[in-house]
Amino acid sequence: MRLMVALAIVSSLVVPLAVPAEAQTRLPRTSPAERSTDDINRRIRQDQRILGVEQDIWSESSRIRQNVERDRLFAPRYLPPVPRAGCARGAVC
Repeated sequence: MRLMVALAIVSSLVVPLAVPAEAQTRLPRTSPAERSTDDINRRIRQDQRILGVEQDIWSESSRIRQNVERDRLFAPRYLPPVPRAGCARGAVC
């Protein structure tokens, strides 16, 4: 019984491969309108990718600009060092 089931499974897989397919071997030609539509869609997708990259660049430069401005605003001010043991000889204190 197992042999018959195995033979049935194998034959169901092998028989479709042995019969030549009636499927079309070449794709039909695209019409000029289809080609034009494909070109337009391709250009739109390319423009959208470029726009996305430009937006990424703009937002990144804006973020960097904000960081620089914040660092300038909150940067510690330079204070000259204070002498510890009084004035040095010849210095005005």
